Amino acid sequence: MTGDEAMIWRQQAKGGYPNASLLALSGQERHRAGREGRTPNSPMSYLTELRMTAGSKGHSEFEMPASPWFANSAGVIAGILAVIGDAALGSVVHGDLPAGQVMTTAELSMTFLRPVHPEEGRSVSSAGQLLNRGRSQGLSEAFLYDEDDALISHGTSRCSVFPPMDSFPDAPGELPVLDEPRPGTDPRDPLRRPVEGEVLPQRIFAERSGLEVLRGLVSDALPQAPIHHLTGLRITEAGEGQATMALPCSKWLSTSVGTVQGGFTAMLAEAALSAAVFSTAPAGTATATLDLKVNYVRPVFPDGEDLVARARILHSGRTIAIASAELSNAEGKTVALATGSSMYLPGRPASLAGVELAAEEPEGAGDT
Repeated sequence: MTGDEAMIWRQQAKGGYPNASLLALSGQERHRAGREGRTPNSPMSYLTELRMTAGSKGHSEFEMPASPWFANSAGVIAGILAVIGDAALGSVVHGDLPAGQVMTTAELSMTFLRPVHPEEGRSVSSAGQLLNRGRSQGLSEAFLYDEDDALISHGTSRCSVFPPMDSFPDAPGELPVLDEPRPGTDPRDPLRRPVEGEVLPQRIFAERSGLEVLRGLVSDALPQAPIHHLTGLRITEAGEGQATMALPCSKWLSTSVGTVQGGFTAMLAEAALSAAVFSTAPAGTATATLDLKVNYVRPVFPDGEDLVARARILHSGRTIAIASAELSNAEGKTVALATGSSMYLPGRPASLAGVELAAEEPEGAGDT
């Protein structure tokens, strides 16, 4: 295979989906079966090597590599952090459910405290905790850490809990451990392959405005980032204060229930929002995402079609810009709405090396 055909997101996905009989188990029992290897690993677990490392009532822990495959054009691991965030946030609500009930993420919010840079052999972890679960809603929060135990992000979520099913399959008997390799143990697994794509050198960001960089990516005059080669995430349009991003909904993005995980939808939203802000940055000015909020309107399915995010700036001051985005599927139906704020950092490298967002001066409400 050559060109686009060789890209991971175009190749047949690994992984599978559990039998419907698992609905007869409680959320905690479903989680335990997954951790013990008694249910198939999902396609997204092979793509990201995300894994649940601990789980109990009201608490969960996850780990994901800080893989160079996750780098964007600036060399930062950005929106894909929502994948491990969403896993921790949703799992504690799911783990509190009785047999015959399921849930879905309705709203996800993340605050980013410091940039994460890819490094082979290092990882990111998350810890989720349940705040409240009622009959129809669940609230949770999560903390994301780097390998040095530094807090990199904080997230909250509101989940919709569906009514109990009128009927569901009989509970499965004893579930044997599957003869299935753990994600990341096969050298042919996505993150085990030699990294493709390029992080742009700092001189490109020093010499060109944000809009010039974005248009270079749109036209393929500049090389695409590793995250593009892994997932297909790409920018398709860029103008002053606006940007359009697309993400092909391959099966690689699907969870054990067969839908695209909400973290990937949030990844696309963050990419579009940050691109819209970056389009207004002069040469030599970095931008950094400070926060992200996504409201999910309808589920996204791994149909191979593009999910599209159209973002525009709502307000731009001297140091802070606020943008919004609408995400739609191939049928043109809105699947999510997102807002976020970003910071302009003149004179800072695009990789955000040495930047701690939590320590930056906040912008005053009247700053223009």
